Amino acid sequence: MINLIYKVLNIIPKTIAKIEKLYSYSILNSHSGVKLHSDLKIGKATTFELDDNAKFEIGKNVIWRDHNAIRIRKGGTLVFGNNVDLSHYISINCLDKIVFGDDTCIAEGCKFYDHDHAFDTKPEYIWHKDKFNTAPIVIGKNVKIYSNVTVLKGVTIGDNCIIGANCVISRSVPANSIIFGKHELMRLPLI
Repeated sequence: MINLIYKVLNIIPKTIAKIEKLYSYSILNSHSGVKLHSDLKIGKATTFELDDNAKFEIGKNVIWRDHNAIRIRKGGTLVFGNNVDLSHYISINCLDKIVFGDDTCIAEGCKFYDHDHAFDTKPEYIWHKDKFNTAPIVIGKNVKIYSNVTVLKGVTIGDNCIIGANCVISRSVPANSIIFGKHELMRLPLI
């Protein structure tokens, strides 16, 4: 009897994970603004928030691992090139445009924001819940972004770059660069 209970308890999480994946695929397949390749692999507990006018292009051999959150709102466009690999616990928040180039790999815990809240300072400081300043993010080809990196609006990361763990990228990065450092970003040429 205990073995039967154990087997049932092991089946339940696997069944829930399969249902979540099917639901994720159904969201993507039913949205008119989504163009996806048939070999997309989605991990468990990936959530999508897509406005009706969102645009989402997904290339060949794209992998999203577990517990990722993807939000495309206010007519934003999100593009994944071919062979893009997203690890776990990644958050992508798109109101303008975010592009991930071919052969890009994103490690755990990274965040991408192509916007921030608008605010006024006169006569007093007020941030606006529904007003945003936006600028696109472009991640080049063959880029490796290590764990817990945050990429902010208006940033372009050139081809063949490595971004070290825990960086906040608020300025563009030239191609063939290595970026690292927690308090002050350091740049080294790859070549």
